Amino acid sequence: MKKKICLIAISALSISFLFGCHKPAKQDISIIYTTDVHCGLSNNLGYSSLVHYKEQLEKKNYVTLVDAGDYLQGDYVGAISNGKYIIDVMNEAKYDVITLGNHEFDYGIDVLSERINEFKGDVVSCNVSYIGKHENKLNKVKPYVIKKYGKKKIGFVGVTTPTTIVESSPKNFSEDGEIAYDFGASTTEHFYSLVQQNIDSCKSDGADYIILLSHLGSVSHYSPYTSQEVIEHTSGCLAFLDGHAHVSLPWTTHKNKNNEDTYLVGAGYKLNNFASFTIKKDGSFAYDFIDSYTDKSPRMDNYIKTIEEKVDALGNEVVANIDVDLSITDENGLRMVRNRETPIGNLVSDAYRIVSGAQIGIVNGGGIRDNLSKGDVTYKQIKAVHPFGNVLMMKKTTGAKILDYLEFTSRSVEHERVKDGKPLGEDGSFSSVSGLKYSVDTSFESNVILDSANGFAGIDGPRRVKDVQVLIDGEYVPIEENKEYIISSHDFLLEQGGGGAYMFMEDETVSSVQRFDYEVVIEYIVDVLKGHLKDKYSSTEGRINIL
Repeated sequence: MKKKICLIAISALSISFLFGCHKPAKQDISIIYTTDVHCGLSNNLGYSSLVHYKEQLEKKNYVTLVDAGDYLQGDYVGAISNGKYIIDVMNEAKYDVITLGNHEFDYGIDVLSERINEFKGDVVSCNVSYIGKHENKLNKVKPYVIKKYGKKKIGFVGVTTPTTIVESSPKNFSEDGEIAYDFGASTTEHFYSLVQQNIDSCKSDGADYIILLSHLGSVSHYSPYTSQEVIEHTSGCLAFLDGHAHVSLPWTTHKNKNNEDTYLVGAGYKLNNFASFTIKKDGSFAYDFIDSYTDKSPRMDNYIKTIEEKVDALGNEVVANIDVDLSITDENGLRMVRNRETPIGNLVSDAYRIVSGAQIGIVNGGGIRDNLSKGDVTYKQIKAVHPFGNVLMMKKTTGAKILDYLEFTSRSVEHERVKDGKPLGEDGSFSSVSGLKYSVDTSFESNVILDSANGFAGIDGPRRVKDVQVLIDGEYVPIEENKEYIISSHDFLLEQGGGGAYMFMEDETVSSVQRFDYEVVIEYIVDVLKGHLKDKYSSTEGRINIL
C-alpha cells in the first residue's frame, strides 16, 4: 500500500515537472487595443484575426483586450439589434475593458444601459456624470478599473469626448426636457482637471501603470479636446489608446505637462488596424501596430457566421404594414424622383425633418432608389429605398445658402417632365423637401455656374427658383436670406457636399447622429406614422411648383 502511494506521488511530481518545462510562468503584460470598429465584424482584419492574435499572445504573456469606443453603431448588424449583436461578439472575443464613444449613445440611454449590463467586462469613462433628478442609468460605468498581473497592477482610465451630446443627439440625454448627463465640458480647464483627478486617484489606489482609453481624437478638428492636448495638460499616464478620429496613427510619444514621454496610438476604423503595448518584466516597453494579419480563429469565424445568419433572418421580418403604394416612378414606369415632387420624396424628407426635430428636411433624389408597396414591409425593403448607409445630420445655415441650394438642385428641371417616352431634366441632386415650398420658373435657362466637377460655383444672372417659403409654427412664410435655419439631411449631402452641393459643408453642425438613412425612414414610418401613410402620401402637396 505504501509503495502505491509513493508511486503516485512520484508520478505527480514528474507530471508537474514536465509541464513546468513547457509552460513557463507568464512575466510580460500585453494590452491589445481596438477602436472605432463601428460594427465591422469581418471588415479588414476582422474580429477573427484579432482573436487569433490574442490567443497566440496569451500563450506567453498576460493579455488584456480593450476598446476605445464606437463599437455599437456603424452597420446593419448594429442597427437591426440596437447594438446587442456587437456586445455578443465582444463578449465572445473576451474584451476586458471598454470605454464609451459618442456613438454608443445613438440608440438612447435606456438601450445603452442594457448593452452595458450585457457586457461581461468593465465599462470605464471618468467624465460621464448624471446631473438629472431621477435615475442614473449609467451607474455601472466606472471612472477607471485596476487589473492585477502577478505583482503588477495596471489602471485603465476611460475618457469620452466632451462634445458627445452634439456628436450624438441631444434628445438622447434628456429627462423632462432637460439634459441629464454631463461630459465635463464646462471649460477646458475643468475637463483637463477631471482627467487628472482620475489619473491621480487610480495611482493612489495602487496602479503601477496607467493606460488611458481615450475617445478624443488626434486631429485638430477636435481641439481643444484632442488626445495630444490632454496629454500636454496632464501627467502620470503611460499611454493613450485613442479613438474618435478614424485615423491610423502608429505609436508616437508626446510630452506631458511634466515633460515626460507619453505613448499615443490611433487604430483607425473598422479594424483596418489594431495595436498592442507590452510592459516587460524588466520594466521596458514594446509596442506593435498591426495592419496585416491573415490567420483566423475558427471559433470566432463560426460565431460571427451565426450572428450574420441572425441578421439575415431579422432583415426579412416585417417592420410595418403600410396602407399605400409609394413609387419613385409614374404609372408608366418612368422615374420621377429626380425631377419632380413625389409622395415618396415627401415621405423621406419629412422623415429627416420630423425625426431630427429640424425646421427643414432635404434629400437628394439620387438617394431614393426603390418603391414601397402597400402591405407588409420588411427591414430590407425599406433599406432598399434609402440604401447608402449615410447618417443623420443637422446643421445651422442661412436662408441665402438654402436659396443657392434650391437653385443648384433645380438647374436641370424642364417644364415638360417626359418627352418621347423618356424623362426630361433629371438630376440626382434634385431635392425633395420638407418644411419648404418653392416654384421653379423654367421659361429661361439656369444661371448656375458649375466647377470642373459639376459642383456649385455660383450664380450669374436671375434665379429660376422663386416664392420660397418656410414652414414656421404651422404656417408657410417667406424665407429670409439673413435668417438662420436648422436643416436636416444625411452627412453625404450636408458634410461631404454630395452631388456638388458644397454650400453647407462649413456650416455649424448642430447634431451628427450615427443613425443610418434607412433607420430614419423606418423610425418615421413605424414610430411616428404607425404605418398609416395613405392620408398624407397618396398624392403630392404642391411643395415644388414647376412653372
